[in-house]
Amino acid sequence: MGFDLKPRNKKLDWFHFGAFSWSWMMNEGVGYIINYGKAKDPASFSYVPDKKGRCPAYSDGYYVSADLAWAMGRAALGLVSTCRRIIEEWEKLSPDERKRQEEFNKTHKLYKTPVREDFIDKVEKFGVWAQKSSGFGIF
Repeated sequence: MGFDLKPRNKKLDWFHFGAFSWSWMMNEGVGYIINYGKAKDPASFSYVPDKKGRCPAYSDGYYVSADLAWAMGRAALGLVSTCRRIIEEWEKLSPDERKRQEEFNKTHKLYKTPVREDFIDKVEKFGVWAQKSSGFGIF
């Protein structure tokens, strides 16, 4: 299941997100803009429904207004910048230090390890698209 975003700006094409990349981006903070985020339990989320009771994680037509879409786009671009800096820092580490951090994370989740490049590229494209979208529906 993916997410298809329909822009109000008719000059733009729909934007498609895979289920994992959309959820990852939302959970990394972009979702806070529309009152969506991780909940207490693993693999769960918390949200405030829109006026029609819809959810941004259900592909049910949840609507994001133009100002919130712009803010989500800005937050997404900030996330991209941070992720790219983490990659740069990671690449400076020795192979032994990388392995040590990865092993430590299996039990403690202390270190921020790099995110897949394709996720970052997708989020960057979304950031630009969202700022031009004039608002969008999530289907």
